This record gives sequence, structure tokens and C-alpha cells, in this order.
Amino acid sequence: MAKAKPANKATPAKKAAKPKPARQQQTRSARAAKATPARVAAKTKPARGAKAKPARAARTKPARVAARPAPRAPSPSNARLAPKKPPAGEPAAKKSGGQIVQILDDDRPLEALRRYLGSFDGGATEQQGQIALGSAQLMLFAIEREHRGGDDVKQVVDLVLSRWAAFPEPTGFHAQGFLRNAFAAIGDDTERLRALVRLVPADASPELRYNIAAAYAYAGDKPALLPALADALDAGASPDQIRRDTDFGAFVRDPDVEELLARAGAPEIPVDVAPHLRPVRAALDATLATLRKFGAEPPLPAPATLERILGVERIARIQLPNDYRALLTLSDGPRLLEFSFLGTSDFTSDTELARTTRTNLGSGWRDGRGIGACVPLARWGQPTDWLLYDPLGDVRGAPGYVLVFDDGQLSLRDLVHAFERLEQATEYELGTN
Repeated sequence: MAKAKPANKATPAKKAAKPKPARQQQTRSARAAKATPARVAAKTKPARGAKAKPARAARTKPARVAARPAPRAPSPSNARLAPKKPPAGEPAAKKSGGQIVQILDDDRPLEALRRYLGSFDGGATEQQGQIALGSAQLMLFAIEREHRGGDDVKQVVDLVLSRWAAFPEPTGFHAQGFLRNAFAAIGDDTERLRALVRLVPADASPELRYNIAAAYAYAGDKPALLPALADALDAGASPDQIRRDTDFGAFVRDPDVEELLARAGAPEIPVDVAPHLRPVRAALDATLATLRKFGAEPPLPAPATLERILGVERIARIQLPNDYRALLTLSDGPRLLEFSFLGTSDFTSDTELARTTRTNLGSGWRDGRGIGACVPLARWGQPTDWLLYDPLGDVRGAPGYVLVFDDGQLSLRDLVHAFERLEQATEYELGTN
């Protein structure tokens, strides 16, 4: 914990006459809020006794989201389908990359791939398999949106499947990468979709499981979608991700799909605000008293009714912990200097704080750091610092509060603990200036 320093002997008038400008760089209170031994330990160890959960990597579909379709072309046999070098991050063995570029850069890339596949009799070597699958994957990567379900896609898929038995690792990394892009590009071609499904290995990656479910949804095959969706959710896909994905648009209000999504969501938090009102009020009052001691008097928004809070939760598809519900019934989203707590309007309207939250945590309050299903509660000083509620324990190892910084995270006991840290940071910042 940051050790509180005594207040300067400067009078409140002097403090008030010299307001501090907003700082673009990291402020002292933000540093104090995270520079503790406890935080360092929290970076490497989950909460004691908590059962660690695997990272929910399935919540994004990198190939499908990142794809930038090439200009429409009549056929892969006479058009360039991919850039001259693979996009950053695409899997390709270092020694194989040059050959892959040669295939993709050919005036007729599909024919170049066909020639390459015909250059080895019988089984391919590991490197040959990587070159063939990597080339096909990048062809699909380039056309999956613009030509989804078109002849271009069918020709690439048919060519690769015709030599599938020749690949030495048909269940390995490169094979799964090809399948992932094939499911994203195949469209509503149910015959080829089922042919691809037969090739999916038992240890399919979370991303691949997600794309299978998305492909069934896009094709409108509900009987096949339900078990595939259950499999994707078990592998770590979030219900919110499914609801936001346009591929699932025809099914998000289907009762059977809704039931699957509801079961996979965070455990229900029964409403029980009363026990938290007194400790949360005391913690808020203590923080306000510290601010007043140094001449700061932030106005508190009016309280929200519990009915409004629960209504907002239903609209925003979130659940707030009871102590945060209690806070909103005392003040609906207090702004305490650098620390801005989200109020009911921030969860449902395009407020400045809501935009800041989306910008810094990603669309739907998500980003790529494993935040997953966490609910944002407060901006904690800097744009990269946030107080979150982690209902599934994805970040902290067990459900509860977590402070997420640009370089780590710190688990907290509850909202009162968060206010204690806020008060200490405020004391340190204002008491040393």
C-alpha cells in the first residue's frame, strides 16, 4: 500500500487559487494507486485458493475480423488473390514463407498451388504441407468477405480437400488455420461445410470451434448449429460475442439459442443491496472528506432508484455486484477528480465516459488482453487503468473486483477496498503538492 503522506501546511485558499491543470502524462495519484507490493504479486499469482481458468481466447475470430478482402476478381485461376507477402501474424514456417509468396504472387495463384500439390507423389513432407496449407489459407483470407461462398472459395477448398490425405499433419496448426478460414469463407454451401466438419480434429482450437458454429449459423442450419454453439461456448466464446456477431443474427432471439447463451453467461447476482449501503456510504464519505481537506469539492450526481439500476442492467445485458448497486443508489456515477465511476446513463447512452470506455476497452467493453466478460465500473485515472467486475474470474482467477492497468492487474476484496485505494491515492497526490 502506498504510505499516506501528511498534508502540506498550505491553506485551502492557496490550494483553491492554484488549481491543477489536467495532465496528459501519468499522474502521481494514478502511480500511487498501482505501485504496491500487492500489485506486483497480483501480476503473477491468482487469488489464493482460486481455481485458475484458461484464457478465453475463443472470443475473437482473428481471421474473420482482420480480413481485408481483395478487389473482386472473376476467378483465382486468373487473378491475384493475396498480397505479395503474408499479412503480419499469419502462420507460416520461416523456411516455407518464400515458397508461399511465390505461389500467391503468381499471375494464376490457384494454378500455381495446383502445380505445387502435384509436384510431390504420395505423401507430402512437413514443410510441403505447411506451404500448401499456408498458401490456401492466405488465399481464403484475402477473399472470404468479398467472395464469401463464391466460386473462388469453392475452387480453393476443393483443391486442398482433394489432397488432404497427403498432408502429414492434417490435425496440426496449419491444417486448423486453413479450416478456420475455410469455415469463414464457405458461406451457405452446406455440402462443402459438412465435408470440412468431417476434417475437424478432436483437439480443435477455440477459434476453430467458434468459426464452425458461425458457419452453421450463416448457413441457417439450426440442428447443426446448436451442438456446435454449445461446443464453442464450452471452449470459451462469450454470449455477448455471439449476440454481436452478424453471422448469428438470424438466431440470437431463437429460444433454444437464448437458452444456451443464458446458461453460458455469468451466474445471476441476486439483488441484496441493503447490507452494503452503510459500508459503501462510509467509504464514499471518507474519500469525500479527504478531498475536502485539500479544498476539492466534487459535486455528486443524484442517486438512482434500484428499479432504474436493474432496468439498465437488463438493457445493457450486464449484472452489477450488489455493493456497486448500492453506490448508484447513493450517487449515480460519481466523478472524483481523476476517478470516474460509470452511472446508469453511461451503460446505456453515448456519454463521454461511455465513449472513453469503448475506446480504451474495445467494442462491447472488450479488448485482446483477456478482459472477456468483465463489466467496467470506473476509469481509474489513466486511460489504460480501469476498475472492473470480473464475474467469471477470467482475469483474477475468481469472481470479483479487479484493477486492470496497462502492465498488470490487482485483485480487490470489494468496492470498499477500491475506495480505500482511491482515498490513499488522493491523499498521496494532494498531500505532496
